[in-house]
Amino acid sequence: MDCNTCDTAPAIVLNKPEVVNVTLTITTKAKEMLDSAFDGDMSHALLVGVNSGGCSGYMYDLQIVETTTTDVQELEVEGFRVLVPNATSHLLNGIEIDYVEKMMGGGFRINNPNAASTCGCGESFS
Repeated sequence: MDCNTCDTAPAIVLNKPEVVNVTLTITTKAKEMLDSAFDGDMSHALLVGVNSGGCSGYMYDLQIVETTTTDVQELEVEGFRVLVPNATSHLLNGIEIDYVEKMMGGGFRINNPNAASTCGCGESFS
């Protein structure tokens, strides 16, 4: 309801990003760790997503899923079904999924040629 006493705010324009046909790679070490995580159940898929947050603006989100209601592209990479949401395809095209050992354990690391910057921990990007 408008009481006509305040200036009306301009409409917010949302730009929907263009969907990109994603290509990505998985390193040998990441493939070994995914083989272990999937435990031979190739009916599942690796969902590679992006959430807002982290020190740099976006954070990667890797999940093993049976299905998803998200609008995704389905890829076959190194024998794995990989799902990439179309809404974030422009952020994930060309990534390399790696697995690195650290002092306090290991973890997946995304090498992203689209990232303008990454935080020190390597878990978020912009």
